[in-house]
Amino acid sequence: MFFPQFFIALAIVFGGIWFIRKMARTPQTAMPGFIQKAAGVGIMGVAGLLALRGLMQVAVPLFLFGLGLAGKGSAFPNGFNWGKSKSPGQKSRVATSLLAMELDHDSGGMDGEILAGGMKGRRLSSLSQEEMIQFHGICRTAGDQSLPLYEAWLDRAQPEWRAAWGGGGSSANAKGGATMTREEAYAVLGLKPGASADEVKQAHKRLMKDFHPDKGGSDYLAAKINAAKDALL
Repeated sequence: MFFPQFFIALAIVFGGIWFIRKMARTPQTAMPGFIQKAAGVGIMGVAGLLALRGLMQVAVPLFLFGLGLAGKGSAFPNGFNWGKSKSPGQKSRVATSLLAMELDHDSGGMDGEILAGGMKGRRLSSLSQEEMIQFHGICRTAGDQSLPLYEAWLDRAQPEWRAAWGGGGSSANAKGGATMTREEAYAVLGLKPGASADEVKQAHKRLMKDFHPDKGGSDYLAAKINAAKDALL
């Protein structure tokens, strides 16, 4: 019995060290998900100990529960979301005088349509390098939120654009702008008018996972998403 106890104690010690280090490196916004997964792994470990003792009738459901929390189970492919599943095909929309941007909730992708000027009707993804640079200059003169919105797309679609173009860009208006209307807020979160408070919170949380600056998003988009939540709650 000495050896099993020794290895169990060793696993607990090294597991605790790993957990503390991982927790210290995890951003605050990702902490709830990390804790949920860690709890799932811990529960699966307990289930394994119970299985070794022959308590299979308890170990099996406990293991499945831990698997669900960790988000790895084939029976629970998305983990336990407790009713927070999203509607397929859901999209958010952010618009300015020059640009209408769509955020796809399923893929996390972004693309926009130019609304005015000589490139009206073009998709951002169809622009050549020269046209992207040209449109950036147009957005600079718009005097609204077109520039930070366009730069948010560039940061996602062309991550090296700042260095390649020889300029740092400018998102001075990233957190500015008029007060958001409820209609705009619903569009930003990809919700229908009249959505419940829970739906607003779920949409906000889901979008921040994809478009938070720490996840490859931008300060502008994060500010828009947060403003939409505040406007509706």
